[in-house]
Order: sequence, then C-alpha cells, then structure tokens
Amino acid sequence: MPTHQQPSIYDGTTGRSDSGGRRTHIIQLLRDSREPLSVADVAEQVGIHVNTARFHLESLVYSGMATRETESRAAPGRPRVVYTGTLPNQTHERAQGFRLLAEMLTAAVAEADPDAGPWLYGVGQEWGRYLTTKVPPFMTIDESEITNRLVDKLDALWFAPELEHDADDQPQLVLHNCPFATTARQYPRVVCQLHAGMINGSLEEMRSTVRLTELEPLVSPHRCVGILDRAPDEALTSVPLRRPAAGASAPEPVAAGPDDDEMSDPDPVQC
Repeated sequence: MPTHQQPSIYDGTTGRSDSGGRRTHIIQLLRDSREPLSVADVAEQVGIHVNTARFHLESLVYSGMATRETESRAAPGRPRVVYTGTLPNQTHERAQGFRLLAEMLTAAVAEADPDAGPWLYGVGQEWGRYLTTKVPPFMTIDESEITNRLVDKLDALWFAPELEHDADDQPQLVLHNCPFATTARQYPRVVCQLHAGMINGSLEEMRSTVRLTELEPLVSPHRCVGILDRAPDEALTSVPLRRPAAGASAPEPVAAGPDDDEMSDPDPVQC
C-alpha cells in the first residue's frame, strides 16, 4: 500500500491558524523568562520581524495571555514597553470561569469515584478520535507524519508540545504547558488520564502503531513528559502516571489509591 504525505490539517477546533504555533512559542518565552521581554527581545529569540513580534504580543495581550507595562527608568530616553506571560496561572478574568468550572467538575468526579481514571481515559479516547481529522479509507500515513499531526493538534490546544528523544533514542512527547495546570496538580488521576486518553484516541484514529504508554506529570515546573512506544498487544485502559523519586534518576510509579495528595508538592509546580 503506498504511503501518502499530506500537510497537517487544522480543523478549527481552537481557531488555530498558521500563527498559532508561533504564538505558543512566544507565550512559552514570556512564561519562562525571569524578566519581562521587549518586542525586540521576542523578535530576536523567535527569529521574526519586530513588527510581526509586536502584532503577536498585542494579540496575546488582547486575549488575556500576556500583560503589557512600561518600564520605569532613570536614564534619558524613551522607556521600553515590556511583556509578561499570564497563561500558566490562568489569571485573566476570561479564563477564571472556565478554570472554576473545570475545578468544580473535576473535584466532583474525584469525590464521586476515586477510581475514575480508567473511564476518564476512555472519555479522553473518544474526544481524541472526535478531534482528529479522519484518515480516508485505504490511505496509509507514515508514523512521522502521524506524530507531526499529533503535535500540531496539541499545539492548537495550547499544550506547547515538542517531540524529543532520550539517550536510548526513545521518542518522548514533551508538553511545556498544561491548560488546566492547577486542576491537574490537585487531581492528576482525573485530568492526566483524560489528556492521556485524548492523545491515544487521536493516535488510534490515525491508525498509528504507537501509543502514549507512560506519562510523567511533574518532571519539572511547566513540563510533562510522555513516553511514545509500540502499541501494546492488549488495549490500554489507562496510562501509568509516574514522577521522579527524590534523589533518584529513574521515576517511580505513583501508588494506586484514591488520594491525590501524593502528587502534590509543598511548593506546587505546574503540570
């Protein structure tokens, strides 16, 4: 069967355009920088024209994903306008209602069913299939194109994804942002299983031979890592959630049980 290459398809579920990935990149820069960034800073780091950087930054300010301020300076000259990202904490008023709704529903599910992970994984699978452009009959897509489409979809959903490989050349799906970070910290077995199911549902819809077989939600602040491996012989009903053990190089499994507190740190970090 011949392999067909097609450009990545954006189905409009988030209003993503060709600039969506670039704005995700800019948000990531704003979030990770210890100091506010100017238009010139962003233009240089992203590799775009200053006017293009200004356009994207102002769009992010308008949508509540960044804030703008004028630096105070004692030296002569025009003060700089600098930008700070707001997405990680979801502080903008437009996001508060959705964040509150997510927290309320997630808490209700976790309270009603402490072992809700497997069926939420199934819910995620269904949504992953639904949000993925269907592959035409008799068409085969190679795994690299499938991965590209998956990364595009997660980028459109503001996960700021990146495909990496570990020292053993094992592919890893790195998510630099979680749209529901606060809720995921409190209820990882609910939110993370939903997201894991969504990823695998999308892979299934594209007839991939690969699955997300493990997810490490708290590798470091703002960073989750998923392992992409050959699809197991038996269908997955959930994805193991792992986290690094203190003082150890290898992650340890998260113990089973209804209590999500073990996934929280005294100084919480975002998934």
